[in-house]
Amino acid sequence: MRKKKKKKTAEFKEFIDKSKQVKYEDHKALHGIISKASFDFVHTINDQTVQHLGIEWLNNIAQNKRLWKKHHSLRDCLHLGQGKAIIGIGAGKSLDNNFDQVCDLINWDGRKDWEDRDFISIVCNHQLKPMLERGCIPDFVLLVDAGDKVYHQLCKDIPKIAKGVTLITGLQCSPKVLSAWSKQGREIAFYISPAKALLEEFTRVTGKKAKFHQIELGGNVLNGCWMIGMAVFQSNLFLGVGNDLSFEIKEEDKDTQDAYYSDGDYSTNAPKTGSGRDEAKSKRRWGGYSMTKNPFFAEGITKASDRYNINLDIVGTSYTLWVYKTWLETAIVNLGTNAPGAHYFNCSEGGILGVMAKDNNPDAFEKIDNWFMLDERCKYYHTAMFEDAVKTVLKSREVLKCHAYNAPAAAGLVL
Repeated sequence: MRKKKKKKTAEFKEFIDKSKQVKYEDHKALHGIISKASFDFVHTINDQTVQHLGIEWLNNIAQNKRLWKKHHSLRDCLHLGQGKAIIGIGAGKSLDNNFDQVCDLINWDGRKDWEDRDFISIVCNHQLKPMLERGCIPDFVLLVDAGDKVYHQLCKDIPKIAKGVTLITGLQCSPKVLSAWSKQGREIAFYISPAKALLEEFTRVTGKKAKFHQIELGGNVLNGCWMIGMAVFQSNLFLGVGNDLSFEIKEEDKDTQDAYYSDGDYSTNAPKTGSGRDEAKSKRRWGGYSMTKNPFFAEGITKASDRYNINLDIVGTSYTLWVYKTWLETAIVNLGTNAPGAHYFNCSEGGILGVMAKDNNPDAFEKIDNWFMLDERCKYYHTAMFEDAVKTVLKSREVLKCHAYNAPAAAGLVL
């Protein structure tokens, strides 16, 4: 048993080491897709975030010591997703396109024995209660926000059917939220974000080596779902839904706020009730896409521009949301070096993820030839409708089972 634990520790550290960021010049795969200015801007913002919230995070770590002892580390979930696909469920308005389909799939797959399961679901804090009210029980809910403002989403009037849902969260997150979650009889899997001061405090409080528990999640829930799915659960297939990173521009601010999240709850962003990071008021713009099926595509075609009719329009976003987008795109493009064979399916059916600009100057935004989809340059990234992505995963699982039966040494999912 001890040998197995040591092996897990070594493998977890290996994935952490691979995820460390280096200079733009060392990321040759990014050149011609993501500019150096964008790359540098993302990392500057990450550093500023840590500086701004660092004191609050340090205080939270100290207060959460008791909960660390009661619950467990995210590291204990290593290998959990091998042979399965991860579904990351965000709160963007586009989730309305597939909410029922996502819930039906989770309920259908969740009735199977674990070894026969094809999917693991990770939901954001916004969508936990809406899914539970639909009778759908996700496997995990991921919390990256350290404030108390999400309390009502995770701890107030939660149905008893949520008892089996595990909260994945940082030890630096809100003691009020985490304590309430724990008191209601649900599990927590802890990680620590890889900022030097946080790692040192983690070691001081827990007595554990932080390098075995740290993971960079990219700032928001959907980026975190992907990183956890790949680096911890070690799944090589990810389906993201509701990951808009943008919003429809309305004439009135209130209308924009109401349409910002799928559940309509803007309170976590609003100045008086939330973080005050009122992103719906941002004047930042980017190219957003919508899609319909092309009835004439041939079977076997996976390129989005051939399989679907992709429509582009200018939508609202913020610098924060744009940073999340660019961080994720950067990490996906680098997959060939860190995790060959992994694939990201963007099933949001809307938003700005994967919509790339040759020229970031707003003057160029109205030119249709300024925009291109990430699918055109990155073979690991796929813009797809949720239904099509699910069919691809299930087909791949059948291929894997056939390979395992005929050649036990075969490994990996085949697309």
